[in-house]
Amino acid sequence: MIFLLILWIIFIFICTCTSNVHALFENFDISFSFTPTPDWSSLFQLYSPVNVSKFEMTGHFMMFFVLTCLLLEVIKEKGLFIVIAITFAIFTEFLQPFFGRGADIYDIAADVIGVFIAVGLVSVRYIFYRWAESEKEA
Repeated sequence: MIFLLILWIIFIFICTCTSNVHALFENFDISFSFTPTPDWSSLFQLYSPVNVSKFEMTGHFMMFFVLTCLLLEVIKEKGLFIVIAITFAIFTEFLQPFFGRGADIYDIAADVIGVFIAVGLVSVRYIFYRWAESEKEA
């Protein structure tokens, strides 16, 4: 499971740092372009959620949903996996402008939603599993 987690973190890093994420998924084109003086203006720019790219929101949600599920399997300490996942989400968003991409508060929101939906679903699964086990014993 640790190997899958490492592969997933590498995948997120590639998606974060590649110059054009659409080219990555359409043509498998990975290209990095380091920008030593990034533009931070997009990070705090609030615009209508209607204008948010559904493709990017889905991508952010899924990447951090899967990351959280993998972290849950590797890190057994309660709450630590949540802190790690959210910290990684913020880190990757702040890393993007150094590679010519924009940082976006909506991306962080999608990442965090992915984290908490994963935690919620795993918690429901755990509660259901415990209930089923108690029914077997009764």
